Amino acid sequence: MQFRFAFKHMDTSPALTRYAEEKIAERINKFVTKPIEAHVTFSVDNLNHSVKCLLAGGDGFNLEVEHACGDMYGSVDHMVDKLAVQLKRHKEKLKGHKSKRQLRLLDPMDRNYAFSAQRDFDIESEPVDAEDILKFEMARRRMAR
Repeated sequence: MQFRFAFKHMDTSPALTRYAEEKIAERINKFVTKPIEAHVTFSVDNLNHSVKCLLAGGDGFNLEVEHACGDMYGSVDHMVDKLAVQLKRHKEKLKGHKSKRQLRLLDPMDRNYAFSAQRDFDIESEPVDAEDILKFEMARRRMAR
């Protein structure tokens, strides 16, 4: 993970960069496994201390989070919380997207299916709908690719 820090209208602060790096890395490691680059900008406008974080992920996603309040460390904390929400949303989107594309077929000859099925259940006695056959054939063709 790479960090780049920029300071606008304020002096550089190693303590602030260390604090922000620890907080951001802690939250990012929970959600992202691939390499990521973070560009953090600290700025002061009158009494507002703002922190802006741009993330570029190895998965091809970009996130931008910003927060401003009266304290720079407070701004970092709130910005990290917002970042965690966006990362969680992105991860859920990826997980949900995969599960929609996969079609799980139950094979009666599969041992796991045989143990979970009721013993008095007879496959031959169940009616088969034409729509089920079409879904099965489409899934079989996808798996053959």
